[in-house]
Amino acid sequence: MTIETSVQTKSRGLTAITLAASMALVGCTQNTDVQPQDVATVFPLEISCSAAAQADFVDAVVLLHSFEYVQTSKLFAAQIEQEPACAMAYWGAAMSIWHPLWAPLNQAQLARGADFLAQTDGLEMSAKEAALINALKAFFSSTDLATNKTRARAYSAAMEQINADDPGDYEVEIFYALSLLGAADPRDKTYVNQRKAGTILKKMKVVYPRHPGVLHYIIHSYDAPGQADQALDEAKIYAGSAKDSSHAQHMPSHIFTRLGLWDLSISSNHDAGRSAVEYTSRANLPGHYDEGLHSIDYLMYALLQTARDDEAHDVLLQLGEIDKTDTENFKVAFAYASAPARYVLERRAWDEASELTLMRPDFHWQDFGWAQAINHFARGIGAARSGKIEQAKDEAALIDALQQGLPPTLMPYIAMEVQVQSDLVKAWIMLAEGAPDAALELARSAAELEDSMDKHPVTPGEILPARELYADMLFETGNDALALAQYQIVLEGYPNRLNALLGAARSAGRLGEKDAAQGYEAIIASQTASRTGNRAGLDPGTRP
Repeated sequence: MTIETSVQTKSRGLTAITLAASMALVGCTQNTDVQPQDVATVFPLEISCSAAAQADFVDAVVLLHSFEYVQTSKLFAAQIEQEPACAMAYWGAAMSIWHPLWAPLNQAQLARGADFLAQTDGLEMSAKEAALINALKAFFSSTDLATNKTRARAYSAAMEQINADDPGDYEVEIFYALSLLGAADPRDKTYVNQRKAGTILKKMKVVYPRHPGVLHYIIHSYDAPGQADQALDEAKIYAGSAKDSSHAQHMPSHIFTRLGLWDLSISSNHDAGRSAVEYTSRANLPGHYDEGLHSIDYLMYALLQTARDDEAHDVLLQLGEIDKTDTENFKVAFAYASAPARYVLERRAWDEASELTLMRPDFHWQDFGWAQAINHFARGIGAARSGKIEQAKDEAALIDALQQGLPPTLMPYIAMEVQVQSDLVKAWIMLAEGAPDAALELARSAAELEDSMDKHPVTPGEILPARELYADMLFETGNDALALAQYQIVLEGYPNRLNALLGAARSAGRLGEKDAAQGYEAIIASQTASRTGNRAGLDPGTRP
């Protein structure tokens, strides 16, 4: 049975549109009755508009599935201008405003989305189109920032009903899966919504092995500790399904990072960076495409896990040369703050960390207090661990002051990290001032708090994991067995994380656990075989 026949029998009301040859399959191992060359097909929502509008709509929805919101905003706006009676073009324009897996919208964005949807009132549309537009209206029903999750859940519930009413419409089901991810509780470590979405999308993949939304959302569904291996196959092919998307080139690295596959992550983010540069030029953006900075942070993280420190330094210089971005949002603020902090802290260059300054003095840092806190965290840890206790106290006080000014609607993970960072700096101050028991208790508490919520996808990992810093403190206070146990917990959640491997090797060595120490040393040697720079402590004989 061909895929077109499958759609006729299983997917009522959908129109098959074959994508460009650039989406041809490479190395698919999917067990279906469809040959690889036949599966580069997307089945978009059918719309009550002209044939030309349908084709344009398909192009925009394909990019929407890869979160290319800058481009889709332009495409849907052009559709509205060309055919103002096309109701689903307004749906697309509103969908391009809402980024359900990124940051909550501000009031102006919510108002703009509601305005787009209001313009559909009185337009001709099918019952399904009306249902989809009404579902999206449920999200854009208020500009109250405190109700973001409530409205996201209302949208997801509406999508669930639309899907139940017509279970054969696979494109609706794919958007329903995305809605589950957008409505997920970041504190839910059982990943109920993510697992449900993943189950739906894995089923969709049997029919649409190269659908960019299916592959993309599977990666997001399993972007969690202990889950990422379930999306490795999708991560390896997603970039090829959306070659014009910088985000699609980067997104596989979420899974590679979770699994400690550093070379794959480095390659993925190099590709994403090049794609961002090309798109910046092609689209004539007013500044560097923000997706490029997101990729830089993930690239920095992966390079440092392999001790390619000279390359990491080059990346840092490249980031510093980006003096303007197309939009200065939370992703941009995060990258500008986190990449320099990672560079000094992962190398354990404590003096260097204590002197770290923020990039881009002209950037509106006042709007991103939590990003400023990252800088003060790096400075504070560096100061505390290099004997500059008074400076460390000043940095902790600055973090606390920034925390007081955080908006109550800030993403929970980002707000929590500011508290964790404050506690960790204070814990290392306590240790330096001769209060090890209090220091260890505060560091342990910070680790528990951080572990209570999964990370936001904006980051490849915490600037320094709290539990790793707790393990460092246990090691420095002679609690070798407890330190080893904590490093092992870190490695369960962050496989092949270099400083945790080094800490585990040191701890096992001091405990006389020769086989365990040699096992860690073998991983370290292999992982850092291409290292550059002169980082201390990589070789067993150079460690304290």
